[in-house]
Amino acid sequence: MTRRATIVLGIVLSIVLLFYALRDVSTAELIGHLGQANFWLLFAATVVATLTFHLRAIRWRVLLAPTGYQLPFVSRYAAVCIGFMVNNVLPARIGEFARAYSLSRIEPVGISAALASLVVERLLDAIILITFLVFAILFGVGEASVSGAVSGIFAAVVIGVGIVLVTLGILVRSPNRFLRFVERWFHRFGPRSLAEKVNIILISFVAGLGALKHARVFVRAFLWSVVVWGWNAFSFYLGFLAFGILEPGIPGALFLQTVISFAVAIPSTPGFFGPFEAATRFALEIYNIEPSRIISFAAGYHLLTFIPITILGIWYMRKLGISRDELGHSDEVARVESDPKQVEDFSSLHSDRDRLTLSQPE
Repeated sequence: MTRRATIVLGIVLSIVLLFYALRDVSTAELIGHLGQANFWLLFAATVVATLTFHLRAIRWRVLLAPTGYQLPFVSRYAAVCIGFMVNNVLPARIGEFARAYSLSRIEPVGISAALASLVVERLLDAIILITFLVFAILFGVGEASVSGAVSGIFAAVVIGVGIVLVTLGILVRSPNRFLRFVERWFHRFGPRSLAEKVNIILISFVAGLGALKHARVFVRAFLWSVVVWGWNAFSFYLGFLAFGILEPGIPGALFLQTVISFAVAIPSTPGFFGPFEAATRFALEIYNIEPSRIISFAAGYHLLTFIPITILGIWYMRKLGISRDELGHSDEVARVESDPKQVEDFSSLHSDRDRLTLSQPE
């Protein structure tokens, strides 16, 4: 699917999901719940949610370690902020590419290696979220309340993650065999230059998957993932309290977090407006909470947590001299990274000697 088609599909899906989320919701009741919300609890929820990005930057160090890169915290944090900001303001959900690209602008790290570490990060995220989902269903959501749709989504996600785990396991255990197979295939069916470029990218990619190969690194990354998502779920719980939503508790926060995380993976508008609200209503209606209160929570929490990371990302982007156009085409840069001349012509990148630096120490 082309980028334009993805953007159009995202707009359509977002509109449809917004209609679903807002159906039968009284504007007067929505405004009333927003006005009655506890400001300090909502502020605390925003602070907690924003601090999650610090934890992500710490975890990223663990995931990058097998590649041989020991990068300062401030560089990793800047790239994390820029990546999430891009998802909030640009279409086509290219935040992961922007995050890897930004890190390559700050430090001498390959985009492919950075992207590979993010693949492992997303895999760990899926495992943790599914674990939290199981916990929430077993201890927080009544069995009778769990619809067939929830069970179906849960089964599909478990199967999908299982397939990805098996595939990555084979790749990590037999990387040379896999690389030789790809090289032979491309040499047979494609031009030699393309085969060489693909081979270079895959070597960097496999190197980035080192967290799956080293048990100690994987366990550390796994535990940090538990911290990241447990901390983030706490922000949802504080948001619940701010709007007087007491029924779900911590299990409900874990459940909602998982539903939202998978919902925003579909094509949507920047900032995930539509999928976020629809997922919130879908998850919290299980607890028989009135729709207007659900949407008031979704709107207040979504908007307030949207603002800080967006501002931080824009600030770091300008501080580092990275343009919006560069970030908007970071996925294309990643695809041509194997040819330094193409990257230089495409984005006017500096050489490693001219890398951008951040003044703060780790």
